[in-house]
Amino acid sequence: MLALDTLCLLGALIAATLEPAACPSFPTDPAQLVPSTATAVLGIDVDGFAKTSTGKALLPALRADLQLSEALEILDDCQLALERTYAVTLARDPTDGRFAVVQARGVATKATLDCLAAELRARNGGTTPWTVEPQTCATSLVFGDGSRAWVINDYTLVWARGGFVDPVAARLEGREPLALPASLTREFGRLDRSGHVWLAAHLDDDDRRTLPGAWADEATSITAALDLSEGLRATFSVSAASVTALANLRELTIAGLLDLANRLDEYGVEHRLRERARLGIIDGVVGAEIVLDEAELRSIRAKIGERVVGRGPL
Repeated sequence: MLALDTLCLLGALIAATLEPAACPSFPTDPAQLVPSTATAVLGIDVDGFAKTSTGKALLPALRADLQLSEALEILDDCQLALERTYAVTLARDPTDGRFAVVQARGVATKATLDCLAAELRARNGGTTPWTVEPQTCATSLVFGDGSRAWVINDYTLVWARGGFVDPVAARLEGREPLALPASLTREFGRLDRSGHVWLAAHLDDDDRRTLPGAWADEATSITAALDLSEGLRATFSVSAASVTALANLRELTIAGLLDLANRLDEYGVEHRLRERARLGIIDGVVGAEIVLDEAELRSIRAKIGERVVGRGPL
């Protein structure tokens, strides 16, 4: 009996001296937090995009959008701005799983969160937007719909909803390894994420009904990347379920590029899209690249902006 008591005491002493498991560092690649069941992941280098000519034209124009104006007003009231956002990563699955990482100057300070809570409370009849739950590795904000946000540091917020809440929490707490979503391994393998905007996605029936063009009927997955540093460099890849469908996708993509070139001609834009565009079937997918220089892009914004928006050059 004495020996058993001694063993129990030794066990308690050892347990008391053990260091708790260290919380993992936040990954340099936020996409490594995306759950393995994700079917679409979107990344935006907002800071880099805002410094391009397109970003300088587009971001201020967003304030004219009625659906965005209230959200932007809240950000303004809390001393936040799109131009001070570093990066955004978004993901979803086919059901209720949703995910976002927002990295922006001061987005997760106590002052900012208090301000956002007050603004949302005032717009929702006094309802408290979230409750605070301190956790081992991050303070958690629990929303009324069951979604959850984690305050990583003063400039990083992670949010998840539905089936993504538990796996995101597991990765943040080190209970699951950090890794790109296994469901999109092939898509990430053929995706260049060095530009300003990138997308990797599997397409379901709802996506096919939403996307324009006949090519969506044949496609099973898509990757896209945009680099606007010196004009526009856009690369795309599309997969299909069969060789026949892939060949059809190639023809539809060629037709789409020619139609785009013809439309630019109609708008009076001088361009070399036909000469620069590249397209082919590589490693079982249709790949395409479009390149426009800064002058061509500026002309497109001026001429199409005047016609479509009706309020002068974008």
